[in-house]
Amino acid sequence: MKTKMAKDQSLIDLSEHFPLLSTPPIVEAVIHWQARAQNPWDFKTIQAQLSEQLSNYPNCQPVEQFSIDATMTETEPAPIVKHHTSLLGYRLTSNDTLDVALFTRDGVAFSRMKPYEDWQQFTASATNVWLAFEKIYAPVEIQRLGVRFVNHIPAATLETIAEYLKEPPTCPSNLPLKEFLYQSTFSVPDRPYGIRVIKLVQPTILGQSESSGLYLDIDVYTTKPIDCSDRDRDLALREMRWLKNKVFFDLLTDRAIKSFQGG
Repeated sequence: MKTKMAKDQSLIDLSEHFPLLSTPPIVEAVIHWQARAQNPWDFKTIQAQLSEQLSNYPNCQPVEQFSIDATMTETEPAPIVKHHTSLLGYRLTSNDTLDVALFTRDGVAFSRMKPYEDWQQFTASATNVWLAFEKIYAPVEIQRLGVRFVNHIPAATLETIAEYLKEPPTCPSNLPLKEFLYQSTFSVPDRPYGIRVIKLVQPTILGQSESSGLYLDIDVYTTKPIDCSDRDRDLALREMRWLKNKVFFDLLTDRAIKSFQGG
């Protein structure tokens, strides 16, 4: 066991190349920076600041939180109900609505909806969003950095899942599989990362066939704060991308991978 652990400690190999996919099954890719703002969070001016820093995101909408308080008094027969609305941040979208940025006082998240193009363009767009947050609010560190990819394989059903997953669910006594949801978390030996994987088969629902199939949700995240410097941030993203790819290609069968490579 000690020998295996020593080998696992050098798990990340940034020189490793993975198969190129012409039609990757990615439906959403996300990078999330959790970083507390140091400068005052002024909701009156943030919209103008974001418009100046991110002019390619013309659609800016407030993100609000609603809450209800109910209190009882001796003099009132019914509870007194009060509604509260608080502003949490802003949601910015590009003209084509495929790029989305969510700004709050605790950080920023960038999402790319399908079609996903490539890592370089994805991280370049995400980094621009982060730099806008950093310039406006001057965080001292990144408390948590996350890279999450949600994959959807519509052709995979409960009956054909063994053609796509190397380790499909076990059916005791050949009982028919009705539902499948599996979540697992992993640590990365000697590295400050964790990985959460969710495998879910969504059965076909009448009128909603486009959402059925296998979902493979891979979330790689840091377990320790990292510096805001370009070098530390970029290295973490490269290593997290490698881990995401390693998990993806290790979980799927060769047949599944070939189906994403086109002709």
